[in-house]
Amino acid sequence: MANLQVLRKRYKSIQATADMASALKTASTVKYAKISRVLANIEAYSRACDQTLALFGDIGLKRKAKTVKSQNCFVFLTNDRGFCGGFNSELLKFFETRLAEEQEPPVLFVYGQKGISFCKGKGISFETLNLADVPTYADAESLTNRIFNLYSSGEVDRVFIIHQHFVNMMVQKPTDELVLPQQQTEKKENQDILFLPDMETAVQTPSMYCLTNSIYHILLGHCAGIQAATTIAMRNACDNAGESLEKLETLINRIRQAEVTNSVIETSSYLISEE
Repeated sequence: MANLQVLRKRYKSIQATADMASALKTASTVKYAKISRVLANIEAYSRACDQTLALFGDIGLKRKAKTVKSQNCFVFLTNDRGFCGGFNSELLKFFETRLAEEQEPPVLFVYGQKGISFCKGKGISFETLNLADVPTYADAESLTNRIFNLYSSGEVDRVFIIHQHFVNMMVQKPTDELVLPQQQTEKKENQDILFLPDMETAVQTPSMYCLTNSIYHILLGHCAGIQAATTIAMRNACDNAGESLEKLETLINRIRQAEVTNSVIETSSYLISEE
């Protein structure tokens, strides 16, 4: 039978793990709720921006350069920490597959220590991207300006954001979303509309606002997926730790009971022998 002291040490270790998992679950639940509120508040506006981009297409996001390199740009969003199940491993596999499809190494921006460690291990050149756990509109605006400058100057051909697409709290899907150039999917006649000084100039600023909001929505969805996956993983960890603690507690109680019983039997045997 296992030593009682060893079992007590194991019990304390599992209890410490359970406490840590509970704290992480609480923190991720709070962050998920905060991001979900922001997503809900901008959902209608985000749909309107997507419709506007579909209407304008690339008219308001014209390149300034006459020559364009064949190199693409990837914005790779991962997570700073683990403790989120298969969230990072699925995304890293998808990224590696997507990277192998490129004819030239892309200009790469990476968010999250998991992605940074992966790229360093593979010897992939990249620039670090800093974001808050709950991204702000300023984060999206800064990222939009960086990638649009690369696109507009002809340094890159296309811009993709590789991330976990948030479906719901239980489901996130790795995806590569094309953000530049924007494709015009809704063709409407604008002959009756007067644009001053011209259509391209008039729609440039609204197009940039819409692109920024689209990227903001992607960042929020990805970070919501991180917190959702962490919440689920830590909830499972807490449940597993609770089951292990119950089994250990039962085993410890049985061993203590057996020791007490043996002690009583030995004492009784000694008293009988003395008589």
